[in-house]
Amino acid sequence: MGKKKSVVLLVIYTLLIAVLCFICTVSFSYGTDNLYTFSSVMRMMEKDADLGLAYGANADAGAYLGGGYSAVYYPEGVISAREYADNLDGMTDEEQADYAANYVRYPDENGSVYLEKGVACNEDGTVMSSFEEAFSSALETVTQRFARLRVDGARVEAVDGCMIRVFLPAMMDGEYIAINLFSYTGELDIRSGSDEASATTIFTDMKTDETVADFVQAVNARSSGDTGYVEFVFTDRGRDALATATSGAAETAVTLYFYVGDSLVLNLSVSEAYEQNTLYISGSYTPETANTVAALFSTSIAGTQDDLTFTPSDAYFHTALYGESTVVMLYIAFGVFFVAMMAFFFIRYHRLGFVHLYTYLLFLFAMILCGWSIPFLYLSVETFLAFMLASVLLCVSDAVTFECARKEYALGKTMTSSVKTGYKKCFWKLFDLHIVVAVIAFLVYAISLTALQTAAFVLGLATLFSGVGTLLVNRFGWAVMMGTSKRPGAFCNFRAEEDENE
Repeated sequence: MGKKKSVVLLVIYTLLIAVLCFICTVSFSYGTDNLYTFSSVMRMMEKDADLGLAYGANADAGAYLGGGYSAVYYPEGVISAREYADNLDGMTDEEQADYAANYVRYPDENGSVYLEKGVACNEDGTVMSSFEEAFSSALETVTQRFARLRVDGARVEAVDGCMIRVFLPAMMDGEYIAINLFSYTGELDIRSGSDEASATTIFTDMKTDETVADFVQAVNARSSGDTGYVEFVFTDRGRDALATATSGAAETAVTLYFYVGDSLVLNLSVSEAYEQNTLYISGSYTPETANTVAALFSTSIAGTQDDLTFTPSDAYFHTALYGESTVVMLYIAFGVFFVAMMAFFFIRYHRLGFVHLYTYLLFLFAMILCGWSIPFLYLSVETFLAFMLASVLLCVSDAVTFECARKEYALGKTMTSSVKTGYKKCFWKLFDLHIVVAVIAFLVYAISLTALQTAAFVLGLATLFSGVGTLLVNRFGWAVMMGTSKRPGAFCNFRAEEDENE
């Protein structure tokens, strides 16, 4: 490769590394009074609550020290083994037999839940296809709600294909409220009347092929200082329906009741006719709780009366398992590893250490981007250890390729021939090693428990990136950087036999 071409490619390569470094690791505030914040990918990455310490985009808003609230949403037709046992308690033998005949333990005889026949499962105990479809739709809706909170560490996951486990970190002020509200399912409905019992829907002229979306365009959260507002944006038909429902409010007080399915979320007293497309509801909302309510209503516009009905379990608080400074300790551990790694490569291989540095940085940024973009990945002690194991694999693999080329160069071959022959001798050994580790990791991911699943997936993914880095990226970087040097041997700290005899 010519020197000019090598220089151009090296500049492009360096710029790519610099851009990725900026996007992945640099965060800063800007604008008047630092009103806006640019958050790096690393800052936006979800982190396990067991790590402790304030982190993420909201780290400056409070001292979050890890831990949070979790709950399980049980859909209609699914009950916990504990509730099943409590229901049997006090029944006669005949009643117990009749009750047990309607339920099947799931997913096996040691399962943690029971499915009701005809509601969640068939007579043979298999999950009904209609239930699976409804559950999948409900899971997507709940996930959208938690995502709209934009809270670091919030997680939603399906459990055994029939329950939803949710988690919100304790850095919020209203995490318990959000967990309960987000279990509401069904269609958004607005009713009016003098009391809740006699209230009727305001969408009286809704046709069979129409939905609430024909009347309500959007529901948003607004804030002014420490006060939050819920904003309803109506279509023209929705505005007319609201005006009709409140037309007599000046003479007789009218109350609007806002429902999601059969659950009342809030009510609003109206003393005059309302004829605008936008309705603001404040009450005692903070910006956070307003966002929670808006997320609930917004995702219920497309809801239906046939949506699964969920019953949330009690919310349990979990403390940070690893203490308050685990994140800092992980960063320090990585820093020590990084310094030791680069010290070895630069001392042993001189400027060839830059080849490994560029390869490792691409590997690192690829993992950061995956951790941010893949929904179920998050930073935890387990995933960090998996990543570090793959990092060691990459370092060892790069060192093996360098040593193989060193041995060839010592025999008097040219640097180009040494690199080609060295890679040829170790290629399949390194390839097989990475494939075996990746396959084992993905197998563990497929059969293991949740916490280990994530770490196993990280190991498998990082191993694949390590293989690509060692066998392709590393060799490309070597060719580019070596082309800028007139003395390849000095560049790599390699010596031929005749040099050693001088």
